Amino acid sequence: MATTKISSTKSTSRAINYAEKRAEEKSALNCDIDYAKSSFKATREMYGKTDGNEGHVVIQSFKPNEVTPEQCNQLGLELAEKIAPNHQVAVYTHNDTDHVHNHIVINSIDLETGKKFNNNKKALHDIRQANDEICVSHNLSIPDKQAQIRYTQAEQNIIDKSENDKAS
Repeated sequence: MATTKISSTKSTSRAINYAEKRAEEKSALNCDIDYAKSSFKATREMYGKTDGNEGHVVIQSFKPNEVTPEQCNQLGLELAEKIAPNHQVAVYTHNDTDHVHNHIVINSIDLETGKKFNNNKKALHDIRQANDEICVSHNLSIPDKQAQIRYTQAEQNIIDKSENDKAS
């Protein structure tokens, strides 16, 4: 069952350094994996977008023993092609936990438009949907949709109160 989460980073260099250290497999989209840090930086400088978030990191995790590190890396690259086709992306596969997982580092700049990648709830939804589609196409398990719905504490309190009112 492949799950995904995304976070923004002020330093793609730090994100890459961390991911690269433990990487068993690595690949890239729209750049050379061995020069990802300098390529990301050059692109941001070229478009004058050197402040704020430099990029985003997607963690793509698989159920234990569901994929090999090689398969995991290919699935990560496939996800990158779907969610950030015009961005420079570095995919690093880790096998240092009970589940194989990818650290997918996305440079913030769209190579065609020069605009920044928008990390919001819609982006997370789109990433999860793309990930589910990839998993289904490769006959891999996907998370139960009910488990993906997350509420803030305030939202959960309202739901609980509503359910209690109905029961009374």
